[in-house]
Parts: sequence; structure tokens; C-alpha cells
Amino acid sequence: MACMNRVAIIVLLLSVAVFPSAAQELLPRWEAIEMAKSVDLHANEMKALIEQVRPKEWIQDGAPQAFVTQHEELLRDMDSLSLSAQDMMRNPEGLISVVDTFLWVDRMGSMISSLEQGVRKYQNAAVAELLVAAQDRNTSESGKLKGYLRQLAVAHEAELEIADSEAQRCRAELARQPAQR
Repeated sequence: MACMNRVAIIVLLLSVAVFPSAAQELLPRWEAIEMAKSVDLHANEMKALIEQVRPKEWIQDGAPQAFVTQHEELLRDMDSLSLSAQDMMRNPEGLISVVDTFLWVDRMGSMISSLEQGVRKYQNAAVAELLVAAQDRNTSESGKLKGYLRQLAVAHEAELEIADSEAQRCRAELARQPAQR
């Protein structure tokens, strides 16, 4: 048991001492929370913009039904993105929360781009330009999330390497001890 306590203390100390660059490069918690808040706010703003799009009315002008399906999916996905960003706000160091948020942001990018083309052709060029601006912001958020995700992965990997090394050392120490009767 004493060995396990030492493992926990050593992992904590070594994560800062042996891998200072990983500890220093990780975005501070408050900045990660602010990033998640920004993603959530942007998702809600994009949803309000996308709600102005009326693909059902485009059908009479020859638009494919796929735009209607895509529009409905996009609205649902905006809610999922918002929920994921809220989860990231609660757990900004959680790899799963950050990965989920990144994947939703990335998905929004391709879907908005496709919908923007339909809006430009069948509805209104001004609304299409608003979608382009939203897409640009989405791309920026995706880049920031990708960078943070990489930082988080490097930090977690360093922690696992330290823990594994210390566990191997403890196993070797226990194996050298004489058997107790």
C-alpha cells in the first residue's frame, strides 16, 4: 500500500518536474471553459440563423429534398453541439468531452457549407453570406479545439508514461522482497 501512495505522489511530482513543457503548454482550465462557452454561444447563434433557412419552400423551385433532411439534421446537431460544449464547460480536462465537442464542431463545418450553397441558390444571398461568416468562425473554433485536444492528449500520455514507469519500478521492488511466511 505504501508503494501505491508513493506512486501517486511521484506521478504528481514527475508530471511537473520531468515533463514541464507538457504541463506548461496545456491551456489553463479557465481558458478551456471560455472556449467551450464560446462554442456553445456560437452554436446557439448558428441555430437561430439556420432556423431562418426554409428549404421546404425551395422544393417548388427544384431544390432536392436532401436540403430539407440536411436542414433538420443540422438543427438537431446544433443542439448536440451545444450539449457537448456544456459538458466541456463542466469537465474541460476530460478528453471525451473535448473530443466530442471537436467532432461536433467539425461536422457542422461541412454541413453548413453545403447548406450555404442551397441558400445562395434558392433563398437569399445575404443569408448565405451570414452562413459563410458563421462557417469562418466555426473553422476558427475547430482549429482552437484541435490545438487544445492535442495538448490534452500529450499531457495525458505523459501522465500515463510516468504512472507506467513507476508501476514497473514498484513491481520490481516487490519482486525483490523475500516471500513472507
